[in-house]
Amino acid sequence: MGHKQVELKLEDDFYILVDEGMEDIIKNFFHWELETCNSCVDYKGSVWIEFCEYGEWERFLQLTLRNNIVEKGKSPEKETLWDFLQEKSRVNLVFDEELMEDPNDENGTLRTGVLIICVGLKFPKEFIGEFKELFFEVFPPE
Repeated sequence: MGHKQVELKLEDDFYILVDEGMEDIIKNFFHWELETCNSCVDYKGSVWIEFCEYGEWERFLQLTLRNNIVEKGKSPEKETLWDFLQEKSRVNLVFDEELMEDPNDENGTLRTGVLIICVGLKFPKEFIGEFKELFFEVFPPE
């Protein structure tokens, strides 16, 4: 059974479908120009957010780490998004070769030799409220 999806406007002429309950997170990733390509509010009991490219994941982590350094300097006991990611989440790395449609065979594909690395962030769905609170501290909405 699927989850209820809602249409999310990201730009004047750009809309995507996301699981209900993920709209504010996904919209904010795009606001901060951190590209995600898939997400799910309940994938086998976990929230799942996929970063389309490894570089997007790395930039997300770098900004999260910078925030952690600042916040821990003020209050060493404060929980940060960095702590959350290290203690309550898991990361899956998926890699493959980019394929393209074969112009000579409508059902075929061609190998490109281009490496694709995607990163999937997962955490238990009961932590979505905590994730949102910490996420929006690091990445304030517009």
